Amino acid sequence: MVLSFVLIGAALSPNLHPDRVVLTLVAYFLGLGLSAHALNELHVSHWTEALGKRELTVLFALPLVAAVVIGSYGMLELFAASGSIVAPLTLLAFIILETFFLFAYNTEAFSGAFHSDIWFAFSWAALPTLISYYVNALTVTSEAVLVALAMSATASIEINLSRWCKDFRRRSSLTEMRFADGTRQSMNTSQLLARPEKSLKLIVLAVDLLAIGLIVYKLFP
Repeated sequence: MVLSFVLIGAALSPNLHPDRVVLTLVAYFLGLGLSAHALNELHVSHWTEALGKRELTVLFALPLVAAVVIGSYGMLELFAASGSIVAPLTLLAFIILETFFLFAYNTEAFSGAFHSDIWFAFSWAALPTLISYYVNALTVTSEAVLVALAMSATASIEINLSRWCKDFRRRSSLTEMRFADGTRQSMNTSQLLARPEKSLKLIVLAVDLLAIGLIVYKLFP
């Protein structure tokens, strides 16, 4: 979904620069796709049987360094394109902000203050949309902010459903549901989660198709 948000932000821009779009996609794939997940795993273990601490540390550090290098190159490109120091400094501010959330969210720093649905939606949806828009348009408009907020809403739906499903998956198996009137219905955990998990897949599909559709419309109006 993050990569789709990048495409959506780029497609909204009045000027689409394919090289900047590709670099932004690669940076987010490395930074949030690999590094952030590896950092989260180092903090709260989920895959230790498959990946050891050393592998996870490498998977965290190298992609993050590569993403920062891409961002630094992007700053030089924006300075050359705009002739102003404002553009690269704005991009730098975005990079610092996204990097901050990468650490704060995945390590639950500051007593977990930034490990919440709101900050997840902001850092994993709004920021990718706005950053991608900015590197192509060299400005941020109210329309772009509204779309970024809409993308945050989709991310909020996703994280809420995802956490709800994970919570039930971690509990002991469900055997039945009992209603206030005393009636009971046989139901296991898989049956209970079938619809919300299908909804999760549909949300991802909807965002992906929206991103592809907007890019195709932009390239072939």
